Amino acid sequence: MSSPSLLYTVVNAFTSTPFSGNPASVIILPPSHHSLPTESLLQIAAEFNLSETAFLIPQISTSPSTLRYGLRWFTPTVEVPLCGHATLASARVIFSTPEGQQVDKLEFETLSGTLVASKVPGGSGKIELDLPASVLEELASAEGLAQVSEVVSAAAGGGVSVKGVRKAGSFLLIEVGPGFDLEGAVLKLPFRAIILTSSRPSSFRPNARFISRMFAPRSGIAEDPVTGAAHCALAPYWSQVLDIPSGVVIEARQASKRGGDLDLIWEKENGRVRIQGSAVVTMRGELYL
Repeated sequence: MSSPSLLYTVVNAFTSTPFSGNPASVIILPPSHHSLPTESLLQIAAEFNLSETAFLIPQISTSPSTLRYGLRWFTPTVEVPLCGHATLASARVIFSTPEGQQVDKLEFETLSGTLVASKVPGGSGKIELDLPASVLEELASAEGLAQVSEVVSAAAGGGVSVKGVRKAGSFLLIEVGPGFDLEGAVLKLPFRAIILTSSRPSSFRPNARFISRMFAPRSGIAEDPVTGAAHCALAPYWSQVLDIPSGVVIEARQASKRGGDLDLIWEKENGRVRIQGSAVVTMRGELYL
């Protein structure tokens, strides 16, 4: 008797080429495995050892033009409430199926509510995600600001000017001065989940209004290559700092070693961030349980 198995697809998100962007493993669970316990899903995610593994369960759609799925995301160590790049990867996988080719919109039921993925018109192949914008809170304590500046400066070997700090859900968002080489810096930071960002120009995307890097060592991710969820905080932050009107497209670059590009639209009145990006399939296979 053969061992039970699951089909998987690895997709690099926020890129159109292999060996860049952020890889996620995507598994559409068959009916025989819809009831897999959380412990088993964590074991599978740990086996892939990517920043995220996405698990999908088909659901009944209320519209013939839309497909609906339940969606959960796991790092190698924990389940997370929101993941942009694994949602983009999931959409790429579904839109590549015969059923997905017949629709332009997907709905995902998640811990963060209903998320929508749509094909971007015009033939670019990009997919747009509609995600909840983060609520930004200023770090009120002068002592706390000084501590953050000290830790970041020590991790970078000095020479870092911290221009702004915000709390954004589980993230700590820190703007550093453009004189600091954020793209080239080697950093080890002790925070649970930290976003470093700068208006420093990027040679990889000259029109980017800002660059960023994201670290989440306590969630099993030393550095995340490209983080959609982080841009739910970065889009409103830079829109306010740079006085970019709500609804205007903002080009962004996540400046990790693999790197990735995102187009952002902050809808201030709706409390949403629309994220557009490309995704490319790099692997398909079978996981034996």
